[in-house]
Amino acid sequence: MTTTFDSLAENYNAGRIGYANEIYNHLLDFGLNPKHRILDIGCGTGLASAPLLDNNFSVVGVDPSEPMLAHAKRRYPDAQWVAGTAEKLPFDDASFDAVISAQTIHRLDRPAAIAEIMRVLKPNGLTGIWWKHLMRDDAVKMMRDESAAEVGVNVPPSGLQGGFKEFYGAPWRDHTLRVVPWRTSMPLSQVLQMERSRGNVHDRMGDRLETYVSALERRLHERFGPGDSYVPLSYMHYLYLAKK
Repeated sequence: MTTTFDSLAENYNAGRIGYANEIYNHLLDFGLNPKHRILDIGCGTGLASAPLLDNNFSVVGVDPSEPMLAHAKRRYPDAQWVAGTAEKLPFDDASFDAVISAQTIHRLDRPAAIAEIMRVLKPNGLTGIWWKHLMRDDAVKMMRDESAAEVGVNVPPSGLQGGFKEFYGAPWRDHTLRVVPWRTSMPLSQVLQMERSRGNVHDRMGDRLETYVSALERRLHERFGPGDSYVPLSYMHYLYLAKK
């Protein structure tokens, strides 16, 4: 059974962080501006929208999970947050100047979602679709793998695997890919909440989830010391940009 994000909303809100500033710089360089009406598909708790809303951009967020949207609404009560799916967006044709989607596309029916993005975009509208994952040599990534092996479970990698052929198959223009490394950090307790928020971890671990989290916590303390130390993280983002 696939875990729904309704059940993960509290851990997601407590454990997840956003994205590199360079992602938004690339969006601006590609033509995004504050006059645009922007749709954030799979907005969740509003992480990808937050830097835009903080800078007075107009963003509408859409997500199928009401508990996830509730967190977005509490953080940005003046923004518009709408329940709906990427494959059947509840918006009129050509109603947005730009569409973004972060850390979502790997969970969607991608051809259907891209067709909907094309439908709701105005002519010459732009899209930015991205996701991030920990680099292969990142310490937390290696501890994840070791902890999963300890409890006898194989967890598949996060993000979209095997390329994004559906994107290149769509009738966009000015396709471009930006690969953005990012080094950040978070408290050790937040790393553990992040693990509890990962749908594929829940799906694979089942009733062994807390055993896995305990194994990861032990390794983190062995590496970074007691208490709630800050843990460094090394990410790679993949940002796909195009225009209609």
